[in-house]
Amino acid sequence: MDMTSPDPSHAGPSNTSEPADPHLVHELASAHPDVVTAAAAGVTRVAHGEGLGLVPLGLPLPKGKRDLLVPAERREAVLLEIQGTLDRARRRNALLAQGRRALEGWSTSLHPADDRTRVRAVRSEDLPWPGLPAPVRLQVSRVLDAMELAHLSDDDLALRLEGDPALAAALEDALSRTAARLHRYAGEADGADEAWTFASLADRLSRAARNRHGVDELLERWDREFAVWRRERAEARGRAYVDRHFDLARFEKLFPVARGLGRRLVLVIGPTNSGKTHHAIEALKGAWDGIYLAPLRLLALEVMERLNAEGTPASLLTGEEAISTPGARHTASTIEVMDPDRPVEVAVIDEIQMLADPDRGWAWTAALMGAPAETVYILGAPEARPLVERVAAHLGERLEVIELERKVPLTLIDRRLNWEEVEPGDALIAFSRREIHTVRDTLRAKGLSVAAVYGALAPEVRRREAARFLSGEADVVVATDAIGMGLNLPCRRVLFTALEKFDGTSVRPLSATEVKQIAGRAGRFGKFESGEFGVVGRGTPQALRTLLEKADGRLRADAPLTVRPTRAMLARLADHIGTEETVLLLDCFADARTAGSPYRVGDLSGMRRLAVMLDERRLTLPAKLDLLLIPADLEDEAEARILAAILGAVEAGEPSPLGRFVPARLDGLDGAALEGLSRACDLYYWAARKFPSLFPEREAVRSRRGEISRRLADLLATRGARSAGQRREPPPKAGFRGAPRKRFGPRR
Repeated sequence: MDMTSPDPSHAGPSNTSEPADPHLVHELASAHPDVVTAAAAGVTRVAHGEGLGLVPLGLPLPKGKRDLLVPAERREAVLLEIQGTLDRARRRNALLAQGRRALEGWSTSLHPADDRTRVRAVRSEDLPWPGLPAPVRLQVSRVLDAMELAHLSDDDLALRLEGDPALAAALEDALSRTAARLHRYAGEADGADEAWTFASLADRLSRAARNRHGVDELLERWDREFAVWRRERAEARGRAYVDRHFDLARFEKLFPVARGLGRRLVLVIGPTNSGKTHHAIEALKGAWDGIYLAPLRLLALEVMERLNAEGTPASLLTGEEAISTPGARHTASTIEVMDPDRPVEVAVIDEIQMLADPDRGWAWTAALMGAPAETVYILGAPEARPLVERVAAHLGERLEVIELERKVPLTLIDRRLNWEEVEPGDALIAFSRREIHTVRDTLRAKGLSVAAVYGALAPEVRRREAARFLSGEADVVVATDAIGMGLNLPCRRVLFTALEKFDGTSVRPLSATEVKQIAGRAGRFGKFESGEFGVVGRGTPQALRTLLEKADGRLRADAPLTVRPTRAMLARLADHIGTEETVLLLDCFADARTAGSPYRVGDLSGMRRLAVMLDERRLTLPAKLDLLLIPADLEDEAEARILAAILGAVEAGEPSPLGRFVPARLDGLDGAALEGLSRACDLYYWAARKFPSLFPEREAVRSRRGEISRRLADLLATRGARSAGQRREPPPKAGFRGAPRKRFGPRR
């Protein structure tokens, strides 16, 4: 393609004989609105532009860039305009050269502006400040047209720029703002902590000021540096405060009521079906007042009902539910809501082997250290004995040990069973909601009626499913490992459908303690005089025996006891370091000093993730601290949405009716949807207890949750119903993509 241009000697008029820089000409001409390239005009050769009324520009252009065209009737005017711009550009270049000479030694200097016809006048001044290693150099500038200064002598140019009122005012403003910011930093850094004085900040500010002379950019960078410094200071002060005033290495000291009671500890150990819970219930019934601390809400409910049925009024308290019984001095609760400041005669801590649980072990540590009772009954597996004995020695509290024997024999089935060999009275164990429904469908296909018990079900539904199994309405029960925590599900055989479980982080083999607790549910004194356990579908008896015989290292005598901060601790720390940032509060506890003690800080990542969400909202610190303990699973998408709705309501300060969380009509909903709505009721009830004015329908939750539970229970009990948690789509019609293909010929 030929992009040649006519001889430059035919260029238009010029006011100077100085040859033009072709590259400068091209730059200025290309910016003119009437000038286009040949390609933009849609022609391949410059000469072809004549048919469109376009002619070559006719100015000296660089080689390879001589394809500029201009409308013929506008050519002379455009050339004059470009030539004028060229003249101003030359004058600007001359002015810059004059400025370098005339302004030497002055505080003002001239520099090129982005526009080829303008200059930038820059004035600089140093601001010294006590404590800074070097003065802060500040610069202000303004852009001037070169023609304003083109005819001044050197002296006049210097006086004109040095006396420029706009530059003087801008510099005064920059100096004033910078000094004010430094004064504020120095004031906030002034304190008794020698490690965090202004001197510790000054080096950071000085480094940040290098090569940043514009006041806005400088102050923005300084504010970021100051925010980081202030957070590091708060975290350092917070960690020191945690170690000094909370001293998690002496965690037991944080429970003064328990320490002042001279407690008697009674460890009741034995395998499952050895009568540990009965022993503890009898102790509670004989006490003036007491508390039962359960690992599960449903187990707490069972104990409350048993105490009430046997003449000892008891109430229920969990994170999502509270039932008051008139005249009750006993309380059955989940272990996380233990009140360490209300002393009682007897306390019962169930499933003490949960001390080793990486997610919830902190609650058992707090209960073991802080249960405010004269006598504390500790129930659990024999494997937990060394750890409890070590704790008792650490506390200096007397420990009695009661060992119970299993009331019925328990044997391992020496071969893997097939699904056809599952019999009425069996309990099958699965470790995920999906697996439970898969096993349930498999057994139904074999003609068995099935009850299902798993964590996503509301307690009422789990109770109804358990009742169906106990009454014989359901032939078998499929349950999660919650069956190992004392749920009343007596069965003849326990069959494992898997020998590993997902623990929130990864899939791992079952521990020996877990296997014993689950398998031990087989057999029941007075109902099944022997118990058996084994594997069905997959897994081998040899693998199960290996797991059973493997020592559980998590319950060794020197295993650390996990702890985590309470709401009261976080509130005290926030007041000390003057922050409402919950992430910062948790970070101060994350590395708390525990060396040489039996304790270690547990994993706070889940709480920290929630804290990030809270800090992003406009919430008061008390509200944040309450919400930080909400029993919501952020990994569950449905629960995360409910949590977001609760946070939004608290942030807006507007009452939220139950209808925003749970629809009035439940028709046509499948099991998964009903489970989600049941969980929404739980979280709404929790929020209503913490923020009664914002979630006013606390009483309505009970009836709505009951309706949801009845519908879900009916769905689970329907023999021909689809799996409660899985919506199965009908197969596509023949002829559509994805439809089953017809087979021709004999089947293989």
